[in-house]
Amino acid sequence: MRKRYKIGLIIIGILLVVAVAFGVAKIFFPKEEEKGEVNVSSVISNITDYGYTLDDRDTDYMKEVFDELETILSSSEIDYEAYAEALSKLFIIDFYTLDNKINKYDVGSLEYILSSYIDMFRQKAMDTIYRDMLDNTYRDRVQDLPEVTNVEVVSVEDTTYTLDEEVMDAFKVEVTFEYKEDLGYDTEGTIYLIRNANKLEIVSFTPSIEEV
Repeated sequence: MRKRYKIGLIIIGILLVVAVAFGVAKIFFPKEEEKGEVNVSSVISNITDYGYTLDDRDTDYMKEVFDELETILSSSEIDYEAYAEALSKLFIIDFYTLDNKINKYDVGSLEYILSSYIDMFRQKAMDTIYRDMLDNTYRDRVQDLPEVTNVEVVSVEDTTYTLDEEVMDAFKVEVTFEYKEDLGYDTEGTIYLIRNANKLEIVSFTPSIEEV
């Protein structure tokens, strides 16, 4: 009887250890389906010749301005001042709307930036505006993040911009912007855009607080 009793206790002990280990594993290493739906986005529209895209996660306001830009760029004769205004609006909307971004590495507006400046811009954004963003890979983030609801173009000015010691024609666009909720982010800034062939590219953005 004692041997059976001891064996029974050993079996119970083993089962308890396995149960505890299983519980710990579920807490710290949950299965993918238990983590929730993976946060992904897909392109729903694009302006192919310019490399501009619109995602399903983008806000209604961004979709509205994107449609405006598409109309401008589909014209037989492009109004570059209107192009500069619409692109500046899209830049602000996508860059400062953090609520729909997955994490701090998911920096918005990169497709509007001069290609040689993208890496520098992304890194500066991750070190500043995007720095404290929590990860939302599994759509479980609980954090108040900004969403741009309106961008006003205050002025558009023909000017020049020196790029790699070359003086180039440029647009200087002054903007102010508003959010769904005031969380203390920038509300105004200055954007410089240069023309590269038929495409405008942003080469400088100075917000109201510090340059990005």
